[in-house]
Amino acid sequence: MLRIALLVLLAPAAALTAQSSGFRTAAIFGDHMVLPASAPAPLHGFGVAGAEVVATPSWGSAVRAQVGVDGRWQLTLPAGGARGKQGSITLTSGGVRQTIDDILFGDVWLASGQSNMEWKLRQCMDAEAAAEAAALPDLRVFTVAHATSDQPADDVRGEWVVCTPERARSFTAVGYFFAAELLAAGQGPIGLVDSTWGGTVCQAWTPAEGLAEFAEFSDEIAAQAQSSGDDEIAAQRAAFFAALRATPTAAETTSVTLPERWSQGGLDDFDGVCDYTRSLTLPPALVGHALQLSLGPIDDMDTVFWNGLRVAGSEVDGRWNKPRRYRVPAEQNQSVDVDLRICVVDTGGEGGFTGNAAQMSLGRADGQGVNISLDGAWRRGVRAPLSALPPWPRSANGPNRPTVLWNGMIHPMLPFPFTGAIWYQGESNRNNPDQYARLFPAMIEDWRRAMGRELPFYFVQIAPFAYRGDSGDLTARLRAAQAAALALPRTGMAVTLDVGDAKDIHPRNKQPVGARLARHALADWYGQSIDRDGPIAAHARRVGGALRVTFEESGELKLVNGGRGFEVAGDDGVFHPATAAVEGLEVVVRSDAVAAPSQVRYAWSAVPPWSLCDDDMLPAPPFAMRVR
Repeated sequence: MLRIALLVLLAPAAALTAQSSGFRTAAIFGDHMVLPASAPAPLHGFGVAGAEVVATPSWGSAVRAQVGVDGRWQLTLPAGGARGKQGSITLTSGGVRQTIDDILFGDVWLASGQSNMEWKLRQCMDAEAAAEAAALPDLRVFTVAHATSDQPADDVRGEWVVCTPERARSFTAVGYFFAAELLAAGQGPIGLVDSTWGGTVCQAWTPAEGLAEFAEFSDEIAAQAQSSGDDEIAAQRAAFFAALRATPTAAETTSVTLPERWSQGGLDDFDGVCDYTRSLTLPPALVGHALQLSLGPIDDMDTVFWNGLRVAGSEVDGRWNKPRRYRVPAEQNQSVDVDLRICVVDTGGEGGFTGNAAQMSLGRADGQGVNISLDGAWRRGVRAPLSALPPWPRSANGPNRPTVLWNGMIHPMLPFPFTGAIWYQGESNRNNPDQYARLFPAMIEDWRRAMGRELPFYFVQIAPFAYRGDSGDLTARLRAAQAAALALPRTGMAVTLDVGDAKDIHPRNKQPVGARLARHALADWYGQSIDRDGPIAAHARRVGGALRVTFEESGELKLVNGGRGFEVAGDDGVFHPATAAVEGLEVVVRSDAVAAPSQVRYAWSAVPPWSLCDDDMLPAPPFAMRVR
């Protein structure tokens, strides 16, 4: 009993908070956080109903609140003062004391969207050089853990971390480059809150109020109260893998080079299962030891077999972008000869090994001895299409239901005083651009309603990518739907026509994307005199057999890449490639195939040729218009 008493006496205050009174702040308030310098800051948390909460900031007088009957409390701290100032907060309630240390005063930006915003710095072009330059103590990042909720949740999971070269590798790349540009422009300190989830739709990030006018979601929202249950989902998964185990490996195999994306390896339209095999001869120094097997991210799932025995695997949803690092037990590593097989399951979209060669290796788990590179020559056998197996279960708690990501990953942080938001999403709504044209502005406006202010909102237009089955103009229309949101005040759009990759939906060159978002923030929010946009088409008029497109003034118009990407059509609506030339603030467009053009469009396809920019090389966004 004495030992137990001593342990309690020696336990830190945070432990006492969790174990006894339940008093704590919401997760978004913690050590190393950033708070706004010039505005009062709401602070909220949880405790015992009726208890008093006293918050004493190092920069001002104590502030008091009472825990409500719902177990929540909220108070407002005074403004912190000068940007860059440091501070701390001491909180007490019911005899429990909690301190939040190493607070900086600056601006806090919310980064949200799907995988291109979630994409990590370590996965980008020139990742190591970027990470080595990331000793930025005035940048603090809070990454929100994935969570869905049918109703607005109370809290998120995450913690603030100071930006170092080691920690930066796991940050959102676009968010990091955005923040780094703001710091370089003298606008630090910067807090960055990363609330992202790959493959998700806009309606999942929209509050219920924002979807009230969307009848197409009403049944789904009503059905969220009902669920097939975890037991049924587990049973469906078990049936899927049982059928897979009963399906023999392919008799015929093809030589491939890993890492290999299926869209680049002749499997563009394939969803299903492939086996990758390779024979290894281990150095004697590795035999008999536990090994670490690194494979990079695999889309979507995988199971690893070592001499015919399963040693590891990722056999659940949501790990498509997570690097695989598996342990091979010493007792299963007793021979120099190894048959390594990796069964890869793709349930939709891209499939295969989506990392880089440096992520594929084998070595001792204790870090001793040599490492074997696992990139290069493998054999691939197509085992079964998805249609030949029982349906893969879609979890009743999946992230692509209306409102569930707003409820689980943004609402719980409010009323946190975000400076503004950056957003990269739209790929998962690409098949319904007309809906997105209404949905995206509705989401922005409802975020602003929930946050009580006209939140600056800067977003990325989706990058070029050869989407499967896009033989028409779906992608171009989605980009136009995104651009339509610019009618809202305090918005801006980063154009990516020049930094996409037709073969990769996650283009690796994220630095220009973050920098262009930062231009919008610097010009709009921070008031700096810099160009924020490339040329924006205003209207077109016909002069003789040519169309003259006038642009809003945005620096000097330039045509590169031979003036490609322009098309014109007559009243028949049939478009033909056109030549283009700059004359002042106009681009003159004509085609010998169209004597009387009445329509013009530019960069109007999934992977369009592009050529129009300004003197800062900011590309013009796609457009389509008729003559006045």
